[in-house]
Amino acid sequence: MLSSSNRFGKLIKFIFILLILAVIAAAVTPLNLYYEYIEKHTKPIALKGISGSAVKGSAQSLSYLSAPLGQAEWLLYPNSLKGVGGKVRVYKPNYDLTFDLRKITADTQSFNQITGFLDWMLIKPFLQMRYGQFEGYAQLNLQQVEYSKSNGFDRIEGHITLQDFKLITPANKDLGLVTLDFNTKSTGMIVGNFSSQSQVLNVSGTLVIQPRRWQLNLDIIPKAGHFELDAVLNSVGEARRGGGRRLKLAGFY
Repeated sequence: MLSSSNRFGKLIKFIFILLILAVIAAAVTPLNLYYEYIEKHTKPIALKGISGSAVKGSAQSLSYLSAPLGQAEWLLYPNSLKGVGGKVRVYKPNYDLTFDLRKITADTQSFNQITGFLDWMLIKPFLQMRYGQFEGYAQLNLQQVEYSKSNGFDRIEGHITLQDFKLITPANKDLGLVTLDFNTKSTGMIVGNFSSQSQVLNVSGTLVIQPRRWQLNLDIIPKAGHFELDAVLNSVGEARRGGGRRLKLAGFY
């Protein structure tokens, strides 16, 4: 006759085997076979055109809060009873981002790293430019990104660099590099500082992110002899005393 401790030990082994089988089943069973039954539990994320499994797969379309984010690829694993880790890539022709997940739950999202690029055309609308043509892309290298359902962004470290930044019309000018460095002063208090390395213009200012709100103060000052930029930037923000333009924006997220 088995003792109580032996019976409990066998029960633990049985449960462990069931968990292993469940993980294997999730890894090999095509997600599209049962996605309609679990879709309500994956909101606010929605997938279409699914290939592969819940552990490793892809989708022709991934939406977040009904906003289409493009194609997606993922490699996921459980790292707690309620959390998921792994990597997720979302991409379109004008951006390609990879999220290294530290832990994702219904209430918090924590990332080891977010890397990739955003094309200039995604940034342009925030500067309200109506004249001239630019090109370039923003290279992301962010670490320790933490987001909570209640507060919004709690932590961001790392930088975003605007690279291959050029004025195409009315003149051809290499505008150098513009960098935004993020530093978290305290939980929920994030400051991004702008700087530039350019022979053509100076860019400076801050992007301050607080719980559920943000504020941008940006100075863009063409250097002497580059009058074409004065005309191009004429619609950006407001005139700055001493020359150049000042962009002041704020909002909620």
